[in-house]
Amino acid sequence: MPAQYKDSEVQLVVPKGDLEERIFWSTEKVSQFMLALDEGYKPKGGSPFYEGNPDLRKGNILFDYTAHEIEEIKKCASDICYFADNYCTVMTDEGLRTIVLRDYQHEMLNHFQNNRFSICLASRQIGKTICSSIYIAWYVLFNYDKNALILSNKGATTREIIDKAKVILDNLPFFLKPGVIKNDVFNMKFDNGCRIIGQSTTKKAAIGFTIHLLFMDEFAHIHSSFLDTFYENVYPTISSSKISRVIITSTPNGFNKFYDLYTTSINGKNEYAAYRVDWWQVPGRDEAWMKREVANLGSEEAFNRQYGNQFIASSNLLLGPSTIKRLQSEERAFIHHEFYELDDIDTNYSSLVWHPEFDIDRTREDGEYWVLSVDIAEGNGGDYSVINIFSIDVIPTEDFKNIKNPGSFIDFFGLKQIGVFRSNEHTIEEFSKILYVLGFNIFNPENVKMVIEWNMFGSELIRRMETIFPAKNDFDEEMIVKFKHRADAKQLKFGLKLKRDNKSIFCQNFKKYVSQNKITVEHKHTITECISFGKTPSGSYEGMLGNDDLVMSCVNVSEFFHTVDFSDFVEEKYDLVDKSIQNTIDELLARDKDDGNLFYDIYDLV
Repeated sequence: MPAQYKDSEVQLVVPKGDLEERIFWSTEKVSQFMLALDEGYKPKGGSPFYEGNPDLRKGNILFDYTAHEIEEIKKCASDICYFADNYCTVMTDEGLRTIVLRDYQHEMLNHFQNNRFSICLASRQIGKTICSSIYIAWYVLFNYDKNALILSNKGATTREIIDKAKVILDNLPFFLKPGVIKNDVFNMKFDNGCRIIGQSTTKKAAIGFTIHLLFMDEFAHIHSSFLDTFYENVYPTISSSKISRVIITSTPNGFNKFYDLYTTSINGKNEYAAYRVDWWQVPGRDEAWMKREVANLGSEEAFNRQYGNQFIASSNLLLGPSTIKRLQSEERAFIHHEFYELDDIDTNYSSLVWHPEFDIDRTREDGEYWVLSVDIAEGNGGDYSVINIFSIDVIPTEDFKNIKNPGSFIDFFGLKQIGVFRSNEHTIEEFSKILYVLGFNIFNPENVKMVIEWNMFGSELIRRMETIFPAKNDFDEEMIVKFKHRADAKQLKFGLKLKRDNKSIFCQNFKKYVSQNKITVEHKHTITECISFGKTPSGSYEGMLGNDDLVMSCVNVSEFFHTVDFSDFVEEKYDLVDKSIQNTIDELLARDKDDGNLFYDIYDLV
């Protein structure tokens, strides 16, 4: 009999009936039965196979499991990856082969197993269908009395998923096979009470079914005329059950229901757990592969439609695919640290997080220099107030090649993101307290500069910082970086003022510095905003998938490279750089000068 998995225990279910008149099968007896058939004999006493098909186990037969088989059932039931790696097969050009899963496929299966509501954004040709089929086979094997409904944008896609699941079930060892009661193209029923049902998606699909697992493939490509209606009809049925599951997988297809569900999930605003697979996670898909595919498809735009996981046309995005790939591969989870200086101001600073490899003790050290890029919002739950914290460091030597026509050693220094504060709930006064304590108490104030967006609340922020701690206030306006507020202005003023005519220039400068690795960002939410930041039909740059406060703080800080403050900090920092790196920089500058390129003295830059 099939083993049923429940609460980490395996139950061997014996059907009602006259046991004396029925055969107890075992793996050994099934093998003997097969051998007899191969030799032309037809054993008496019935067959263990459904309708004589040796790939299918008949439902409700009695089976005597060995101790080893019971242990294997337990392992497979508790760990889907163990099941996949040891027992699942797939049809290849060379015939049936045991599946060899890639790392991200193991992660995807674990994601499906461990989350009740899953949504997966996946590039084309990454093995998504086989993962879906493994999960469906595993689900119906190790549950009882459950209905798994498989839906997709096309009947052929639904059938492909079910067919692959059938191949997996057909080729399991007999002791793992489920007993089959019914076997149609789109409908299988097993003696553990589980069913696999396949349909194409329509407005009325899934209505009338009790659904325990709803698996929807290529969700973004379901026809827009009924996608929303279908989802709104079926979701309440699923959510009303405490054990039901929903898995949605798709490639992107513009701004539709899949886009809504996925983007709100990555922002933590619904119950779906998001998972993403990009083209470069597939072994062998590197930059050379991408260039070949671009050439074969005819354009980078076509490549990104097929492989780019982009809801937005790549031609509208600020950053190119190579830069996006690098940013996503470098993404890190930032961590929170407590500071007694911030504890004393009675303001929640849990949204202040730091690069996991950043040494907090560096904040007060001489020879360390910092830039805080500040974007202020009202704190009413809409836009975010941001403090994006960067250190000034020499860029990695492997990126020296990206610096074209360097004028001095200053060009080999960049900004590295080491901390972020982000909140849309803090008032300007609360935000001012956190910024003040960071700038004057946690960091060495002599080594800090602040780039403040001046458009909305810049002057109010300065006023608050000047007065917020009247008993002991160390505010120094020299900390605030000055810029021209008009192109023809002769004087510099506090803060950076964004206008229609300069914002696009600032964005292009940011693009250049990120591609050169002169600005490095590794914070997850910052990267999410960077890779979905682009040009609107009106010609303005903004976040295409929601907020853009983090990326705009990065755009703003890119203008710090053009200031005297940056040059002054680098001059102080350069003497502390390792001599071997200094020698490399000197050699590159001398070579560039010998090649006839214009060479600037450091003071020409300032």
